[in-house]
Order: sequence, then structure tokens, then C-alpha cells
Amino acid sequence: MEYQSGRSLEELAAFVAVVEANGFTAAARALRARKATLSQRVQDLEERLGVSLLVRTTRSLRVTDEGRAYFEHARRSLAAARDAEAVVAMAKSKPSGLLRVTTSAALAGVLMEGVITPYLARYPDVSVELDTSVRRVDLVREGFDLALRVGPLDDSSLVARRLGVATGGYYASPRYLERRGAPERPEELLGIHDTVMVMVAREGGGPKAWPFARGAKKLSLVVRPRLSLSSFELAVQAAAAGAGVVRSPRYFVRPFLAKGRLVPVLEEWTPRGFDVHAVFPPGGALVPKTRVFLDMLAAWFDKNGGDA
Repeated sequence: MEYQSGRSLEELAAFVAVVEANGFTAAARALRARKATLSQRVQDLEERLGVSLLVRTTRSLRVTDEGRAYFEHARRSLAAARDAEAVVAMAKSKPSGLLRVTTSAALAGVLMEGVITPYLARYPDVSVELDTSVRRVDLVREGFDLALRVGPLDDSSLVARRLGVATGGYYASPRYLERRGAPERPEELLGIHDTVMVMVAREGGGPKAWPFARGAKKLSLVVRPRLSLSSFELAVQAAAAGAGVVRSPRYFVRPFLAKGRLVPVLEEWTPRGFDVHAVFPPGGALVPKTRVFLDMLAAWFDKNGGDA
């Protein structure tokens, strides 16, 4: 059976329009086309397929069983074709408008210099609203374009794209370790060692637990810090100055590790990294402002070996 894509799409569109309008006259009116043209296209489609899709009488129109089955596939095919054209059209358009993103404060800090600021510089018609609240934002109800989430996903109704892994661990300065010794077990952080913690306002309040894992064994300890700070940058600087053991994303400690001002501790108890996903509402092609931002995120993770 010969297949001609251009002609076939015209036949599909005519058939779908006739079924949806429940008649050739109404379909011709909706499409602003000649009734005879639609009739001919449906007839050509039936001849090409070798089956009757419609039963016509002078007063009624009935869809055959084969026509009903074909209609569902034809309608989806037309929708896919329209989406494909929309993707191309959006690719040509210029990103503009307000991009609303929600993520953790830690990940926002990691991405600020490498993604968010360059995004604003490259696209002057776009502005960004960055939410770093701890609560889980409802993207659809609250009108957010994108969420960056670390760890397991719990909302299957959203579309997710894996970007990379958020890695981190526990670190202290050589100066501190010379004075206090290196911790060998997580429990030592509860009384023997000083800790430096980033305090984040959370729903329900209370101190934050630090996670540990060795093989199949997992442990969570509520650490009482000697020093509490509001940002990872300050916490890492304090640890490098000898204030105690800090838990931090690896991004913030890399310069200090390179200079020997911080070293990892409790490595055998440090959990592996958590997956980072970009999550967005379903519904066809992404608008340019979101698509471009997502591409820049993916490029940043690729450049950094998939690690945040």
C-alpha cells in the first residue's frame, strides 16, 4: 500500500473532522472547506485502507467498528503532528516572561553562578522568581514552571527529567582534627566533637537530623551544633577555620578541599548522592523560557560530571 504523508494527513484531518462533527456538512462548515472535497478525501482514505470507515445515507452517518478504531489513532496522530509543529515554532521564538522555579536553598546556591545568573544575562526579556521554601510546592496549583528536586520523586502526575546527582559529605579542617582527633563513628558527633550546621526554617521546626549509611545500615542523628549559620558558604568557611565538623554539598567545599583547608571525615558512613530531577507540569511542548533554562541546567550538570 502506497503511503503519501502529505495526502494522508489531509485524509486523516477530513475523516476526524467528519466524525467529530457527525456529518460532512457540519465538518465543511467548521473547516471552511467544500463538502465535496471532504467527501472525496474520506473516500480516498477508505480505498487506500481497503475498509469502510463510514456508512452514509441521505439522512444519517454511522461510523463502522473499523472506523471507530481508526478514529482514535487518527486523532492522536493529528495531535502529535500539531505538537511537533509547535515544538519547531517555539524553538524559533525568543524566551520571555517570568520563569517561576522552586528548589532547595542549597541547590539554588550551587546553581546561582553557573546557571541562573548566566540565564538572566543571556536572555534580557526573561525574569526569574526563585522560591527556596522548604515546603513541597504544588506546581500546577501555584503556577510554577519548574521544580528542581533532590531525592526520590513522589508525584507521578508530573514530568521529570534526571539532571545528575547531588553529592556531599562531612568535612573538617586539618587544624581541628589535630586538636580533637578524627571521628570514627557518627555517634561521636553527639558529644565528643563540635559541629557546624546550616539552619533552615522548616515546617514543624526543631533541629535537623544528619543522615549516615554504611552498607545496608542506615542511621539518622539529631545533631546539636556548636555553631549555627544561615548559609553553606559561611558554614564551610567556619569549618575551614577550625570550628568543627560540617555537613555540606560537595560544591561548596571543593575550593577548600583543593587547598587542603578541609578534608573528608566519616567517609565510610557518608550516604551516596541523591538524584536531582527537573520536574514540570505535563501538557505538550515546553515554552521557550522553560526549555532554554532546562537545557542550561543539563549542560551545567554535564560540565560538572553529573554532580552538584
